[in-house]
Amino acid sequence: MVVDAITHLDTEIDASMSFVESLPPSPVASTDQEQVEARTRQCKAAKRYLLDAFGIPEGTVIQGSYYVSASIVHPRSSYSSSSSSVNSISEALAWQPRLQGPLVMPTQSDVDTSSCVCIEPFGGVAGAGIIDGFVVARSQGRTLHVDFGIIPGEGSVVLPRFEFESDGDCQLIDELLRGTGAYVERSLIKDDQEGAEESRTETATSVIRNCAIVVDPLDAIMVHVSSKSRIATISTNAVAVTAQRMLSQMDGNNNKELPNVRTKVWSALEAANNTVILGAGVSRDVHLGHILLARLSSGTVEVVNITATQYLHESYELMKAKSEQLAASDGDNAALEVLQRVKPLHELLQPLVGKVSNGLSKMGKIVGGGTLPKDTRPEILSIFLETQHSCEVNVVTPIEEMSKILNSRRDLLKEMHDHQAAELERLTELMEEFKQKHESNVKRVKELEANATKLAERSSAVLTASRSLHPHITDAEAAYFKDLQRCESTCNKWDEKVTQLKKDATSSCDAMSAGAIQNGEVRCLVDLPTEKIDVCHKMLRGEAQLLKQLEQKVKESSDVVEKISKSMSRGETADTARLRLVGDKENQKS
Repeated sequence: MVVDAITHLDTEIDASMSFVESLPPSPVASTDQEQVEARTRQCKAAKRYLLDAFGIPEGTVIQGSYYVSASIVHPRSSYSSSSSSVNSISEALAWQPRLQGPLVMPTQSDVDTSSCVCIEPFGGVAGAGIIDGFVVARSQGRTLHVDFGIIPGEGSVVLPRFEFESDGDCQLIDELLRGTGAYVERSLIKDDQEGAEESRTETATSVIRNCAIVVDPLDAIMVHVSSKSRIATISTNAVAVTAQRMLSQMDGNNNKELPNVRTKVWSALEAANNTVILGAGVSRDVHLGHILLARLSSGTVEVVNITATQYLHESYELMKAKSEQLAASDGDNAALEVLQRVKPLHELLQPLVGKVSNGLSKMGKIVGGGTLPKDTRPEILSIFLETQHSCEVNVVTPIEEMSKILNSRRDLLKEMHDHQAAELERLTELMEEFKQKHESNVKRVKELEANATKLAERSSAVLTASRSLHPHITDAEAAYFKDLQRCESTCNKWDEKVTQLKKDATSSCDAMSAGAIQNGEVRCLVDLPTEKIDVCHKMLRGEAQLLKQLEQKVKESSDVVEKISKSMSRGETADTARLRLVGDKENQKS
């Protein structure tokens, strides 16, 4: 990671310098040019800090992978062979850091940020390298505010900054950083317990926190927030959804359907009265499962199964949604609304019956007359017509209306009767189906209860077998692996120097060849007489003869080793292979 960071900084420095060189000459630098130059100086300072903190001399070519560690003070002699750096010391404490930002600009709707007590990185894997997430917890009374935010990923914006930075560079870089982050999700956790009074005390040397954040190492979208009285678990995909939206905008797929942000909050653990939660952590052991360990002020350690609590919460939410759906369906009963809109029959008939009674009371007793039609006078005819009209209006017409109302009500009652008969038949079928399902479920429950013990025994046996098969590394093996890594790092470090020495030796041998000496291209700096030169030539020829003999012995040894390897590959032991070789040699001598 250190090599990758240094390489990234070198790439950005080269790109910034190329950008500045490509700008046309101007007596006054533009704001963009000043910001790029300030950023370049920041990258150079960050690179120098990494080299100084990890004790890597500048210009060192690092090949392969090996472990380095940063220390406040450590020598550089283990990374360089030069005599000038044997006693050099890297003092990382001399690099005093500088605050930078603000990365996230607060808005009017944001909570007061002066009460922030803890911040942790969150959702790095979910951000897909495009953005980096973080989670901030702040406390206000009995309410915990948990905010999830994002900043540009891969360290493209945030780099270390130090106190020796000039005021001009500080303003330019802060202007680049201001507002690069944003909050994408917010959750509120309320504590209703009376004994959970929150307190936060700050002194010159210590800070007592009333809440803490524990990022889940097994689930990239889960975080646990701990207070004195409870531990709440929050699961949100806000960072992942934001990264997908940014990816779709970069690719130009604005019409792509993206998932919605889903955030779930549930209580994992609540402390009893007069008990305070001191700390919490999530286990990484796969044999133990996804569990949360919490230490209480009483000295006990509580173990919480995170998977079980999550399933219980989702089951509760599902049942709650089903109950709300049933309540909504009861309110939407169409038959009930129809009945509520239908007026009672007595309210419809009462006015008509009263009208008929009133009309009959006004007419008095109607009897047959004794006047013949030929003896009818105009006044008698007028009385008859008036009585007839009154009878039709006040008696006959209301009776006809009552007849229509009764007929329509009879049709309505018949329709309701048919509908209720059909519903009764459907409910009867559902009841029979429910009885059958209930009987099958009861039978299945009995079978599951009967197999539960067997499954538990099998699971225990599998777990025991897996633990016994799990490889264990002894202390000697661990020390051996460390020696191998140390040897590998040493070989990688000296590989380049050996190559350079080999190259220099080859060039020297080529320069000292016999042809070069005869041509006069190479001459001895020491002026020797002819007799001594002849002696040197004889010594060189003797050395050449010795080298040829040694080369022949090396070749014979290589042949012997190759034969031993072939014999052992055929299944023979080392002693048998040696005896075979001795016999071959004796046969050759004879």
